[in-house]
Amino acid sequence: MCGKVLGALSLVAAVGYGIIYLMSPWLTARSMSRSYPPLSSVPVGLPTKAEAPLSNAFNECYGFSFRLPNKEIASTFRSHSMTQIRFRSGGVLIVQNPSRNSWIFEIANSDKQSAKLIGPEIFPSKLKLVEAAMWATPDQAKWWKFRTSTNKRVDYLLLIKFSLLLTHTVSSQPSTLGPIYAISAGGFRGFQVGDPNVPPYDAQVDLFDGAGRSLTFDVSGPQKHAQVLTQDEINAIVTSIKPTSQR
Repeated sequence: MCGKVLGALSLVAAVGYGIIYLMSPWLTARSMSRSYPPLSSVPVGLPTKAEAPLSNAFNECYGFSFRLPNKEIASTFRSHSMTQIRFRSGGVLIVQNPSRNSWIFEIANSDKQSAKLIGPEIFPSKLKLVEAAMWATPDQAKWWKFRTSTNKRVDYLLLIKFSLLLTHTVSSQPSTLGPIYAISAGGFRGFQVGDPNVPPYDAQVDLFDGAGRSLTFDVSGPQKHAQVLTQDEINAIVTSIKPTSQR
């Protein structure tokens, strides 16, 4: 009798584990959604595409040049990893070396299984991978699809999206992470996370051009800082960006 009971319990446990295994992609997506709510956000259009007048001064770094806003600059710090432009009025514009986040794409491109999940129409384009990741949401994983490639693809894209959002200075506190905006201007496409016109006035812009080049810059400041740049100023900066070879 005891043996039959143990056998029945073992069977129930095996079935339970099997169901959990089959539903693991859906369970993973739900867990990620609860632990990091911004994963449910998807890109929307910019609130304005207006451009503010900029100064005639340029900054050159990491193979690109762009015009600076009409603000007095207190200091400029340059290093291999980033360039920091501090404004006298407060706040900072940080331009990151494009190689800073290249590890995300290197891992993705070196994983044959990932390439198979995402598809040849996306790999090895950085822009297409970021676009696919930014449009992925936890609710796209369905429990009844079990461990199909569809559910596995959603989980993989969510991991990429999570990694990308964590690189944003404004995302250290998920509750302060602003909207995700889609950008298309000045020969670049990409995304902006955060609204510079709304507290906490932080934003990060990730841009990609048709030649596979990328550039990322942050607009931020100390805790509870005032507005650093307007959306119109950011729009104008993006439009002014050019490879240094074209200047």
